[in-house]
Amino acid sequence: MHPLRVLLYVSLVVAIAVAWGFGAALQHAGVARSSAATLAIVTFLVFLVPWSGVFLWAVRRARDLDELTERARGVAEGAFDRSITDRAYHGELDDLARAIEETREMIVRQRASHELHSAAMAEIVDSLGEGILAVSPRGRVVVANPRVAEMFGIDARIVGGSVVEVVRKQSVVAAIDKALHGETSSDRLVLGERQIEIRAFPVAASPDIAAVALFIDVTTIERLERIRKDFLDDFSHEVRTPLAGLRSAAETLEQGGLTAAQEQQLRHVMQRQIARIERLVRDVSDLNQIESGRITLQLRRANLRDVLRELGDDHRFTLEGGDVFASIDEARAQQIFSNLLDNASRHGGGEVLVEVASEEGESVVRVSDQGPGIPPAELERVFHRFYRVDRSRSQRGTGLGLAIAKHLAALHGGTIRAYNRPAGGATFEVRLPADLT
Repeated sequence: MHPLRVLLYVSLVVAIAVAWGFGAALQHAGVARSSAATLAIVTFLVFLVPWSGVFLWAVRRARDLDELTERARGVAEGAFDRSITDRAYHGELDDLARAIEETREMIVRQRASHELHSAAMAEIVDSLGEGILAVSPRGRVVVANPRVAEMFGIDARIVGGSVVEVVRKQSVVAAIDKALHGETSSDRLVLGERQIEIRAFPVAASPDIAAVALFIDVTTIERLERIRKDFLDDFSHEVRTPLAGLRSAAETLEQGGLTAAQEQQLRHVMQRQIARIERLVRDVSDLNQIESGRITLQLRRANLRDVLRELGDDHRFTLEGGDVFASIDEARAQQIFSNLLDNASRHGGGEVLVEVASEEGESVVRVSDQGPGIPPAELERVFHRFYRVDRSRSQRGTGLGLAIAKHLAALHGGTIRAYNRPAGGATFEVRLPADLT
């Protein structure tokens, strides 16, 4: 029972006691019993009427206060769906109810904002390309995005488990343990063919999260770094020979005492080496533009036989086959075939045969030589940049022609492959989408 009600009931009992005491005193003073009783009743009524009004007013306020207290307690306990002011209160309780309602509405808005923020953060964490793992001070997983499960091949539920149970990798456990003790650390982890970089650091601002570990797949970065290093090594190797020739020729000219014929011969040597360096730089630039996607093909319907025939002034070869059409960029297609013809003439050791045909909806060009062929293990590697089957042989090429041809064929939606002929020699086969219109 509300204390106010108790006080009112006590007051009523006091009023009754006062009236009874007053009547007893009158009777003791010699007043007739009936008169004393009447006066006692009148006294009780005199007390009862105002007290009754106060009582009824207080009971209503106590009922409103109980209701308001119950609803405020519900807000404090998280029951935000029920309004405080959906009923009328009395007097100053209305002001209190409106203040509590404003507080409830503010909490509801903040809660909705927090839920949206949490949902957005969860979506961001789930969409990260890196794995992220957050653990509690006791080493339990609090947050883990799908990338972690994918990296470590985890099928079971991650959140709630311990790091040791979930990851089972000593390097990961050690990194997170350091972070739990306030130390930032990094490490590398090998998962199959993947190289994973681990970065773990402590978190002091949250009571629920004590440490966070990031798992970054650096496999592609490592591969690109190896490619960059190999490219620089190969480029420096390729350019070293013509530079050495230029230096030797320049030193010989500087020493003097040469005949006119010898000087002319040295100038020819220098011109050849400069041309070789220029060709190397041009091929590197072409390959870089192709691989970076900065080349746009101007496609049109063309007869491959006519495209090849235009190369007859620069290359000696025998052309066989009829008219075959394809949708190509003629300048780039000629670059493909010119590189193949140049490769065949340098390594073929005899007549170069070019065949044009239409097969299974594709336009096919085959460039064949009469050389010793290509070792089977090298058939795919011949398209790698700066690769040569035999580096001791002619160095007139840059080692980039076949790589450029392969990339340009792919840009046309086609393919290129190398194979050895049973009769001897190697064949490079280009397949392009046919244009039958």
